[in-house]
Amino acid sequence: MNALPFRLSGPILSPQSPSECTWYPSGTLAIGEHGRILFCGPCDTAPEDIRTLPAITTDDIILPGFVDLHTHLPQYDARGKFGVTLLEWLERFIYPEEERFADEESARDISRRFFRALLQAGTTTAFVYAPVQFRAAWVAFEEAERSRLRVVLGKTQMDRNAPFSLLESTHDSLRDAERLIEAWHRKNGRLFYAVTPRFAPTCTPVLLRRCALLAERHGTFIQTHANESLAEIARVRELFPQASSYLDIYANAGLLCERTIIAHNIHVSDDDLALCERTRCAIAHCPDSNLFLGSGRFPLERYAERDIRIGLGSDVGAGTTLFMPQIMRSMAWVQQRSLHPFIPLYHATAGGAAALGRECDTGTLEKGKCADLVTIRVDGHFSGGKTLEKLSAVEIASAIVYRTQPCDIRSVWVEGERLYEYQDEKR
Repeated sequence: MNALPFRLSGPILSPQSPSECTWYPSGTLAIGEHGRILFCGPCDTAPEDIRTLPAITTDDIILPGFVDLHTHLPQYDARGKFGVTLLEWLERFIYPEEERFADEESARDISRRFFRALLQAGTTTAFVYAPVQFRAAWVAFEEAERSRLRVVLGKTQMDRNAPFSLLESTHDSLRDAERLIEAWHRKNGRLFYAVTPRFAPTCTPVLLRRCALLAERHGTFIQTHANESLAEIARVRELFPQASSYLDIYANAGLLCERTIIAHNIHVSDDDLALCERTRCAIAHCPDSNLFLGSGRFPLERYAERDIRIGLGSDVGAGTTLFMPQIMRSMAWVQQRSLHPFIPLYHATAGGAAALGRECDTGTLEKGKCADLVTIRVDGHFSGGKTLEKLSAVEIASAIVYRTQPCDIRSVWVEGERLYEYQDEKR
């Protein structure tokens, strides 16, 4: 483990917006004794007291750690289960997989591998669905704490329209969620709770309303799904015939607020977009999952016209990987056009942090923020024979988004603590 304080010197890229990145080909990042950034800028502008700190030098690109805004721990081993649309996929593959978590040994093994995989993928903050089972959810929190990552985690809640072994009474679902909140929410500054009604088809109106009250009482996050597929939307209309739209169900229950993350929201009306804007909820865009299940094209341009926060989510296991550069590439592919690399890079870092309301703490590399960062090796061969120092911020961002492979993640840090360092197995 590295000692604090110190400085990390090397090329630094920090997304600021979908159209701007700060780029220091020869930069210095100084980290104080409490894991916060003291200085970030060109080496030759660093104050004298910064230059005297113990130094670590790297040729790898220094970036803010990735933010995965939507993923499912219980589905980690179900990645790549092909065939079928969303609702049939849940019935055939996902619910049987989630039943495994009744076994504590399986729950611990999968949870430990899941958080380790997040770390190795360069993710420093993750918004996660935990298992339905109370004991398995508790184990997931234990492994999240062990990982030292920033994790928002919530026990999945369902009280209808799912296999009997995964259903709970409304009372038991709320009781167990509250027990987890009291034990884990805001623990150690890195763990937070999200009240997690799975989605409208598996939740009674009573459960949805009481989940909203529970989140308000404890000040937790909220996570759920909406408008992912046309068949799902049709099913929701059957179950909630009085609702004017899918999001209207959540709004009437009191679930939409600035601490709410809605996954997907692809097939969305202008009224629902206005509802998102008014309630200040955020959206987790999950392009790899959308491609895999054929769910549809996320209307990025319609969101860009409004003040709606968007982050990127892997959505494992419909998503096939936790590796966020792959999710960034998928963001371009699902749009079916060339996407400027600053756009996905922003939504995988600063945009995800803003969606969580944590932009004052993480998401960019700026003085006063937590030193949550990843270093990425970039292949040094570029067109025109350019060296790294001669590349623009756009060229560097493009290499990271469109060329990076999992083995290129070289180290991961949270609050200045190095949690992962790549080891070449060939050595």
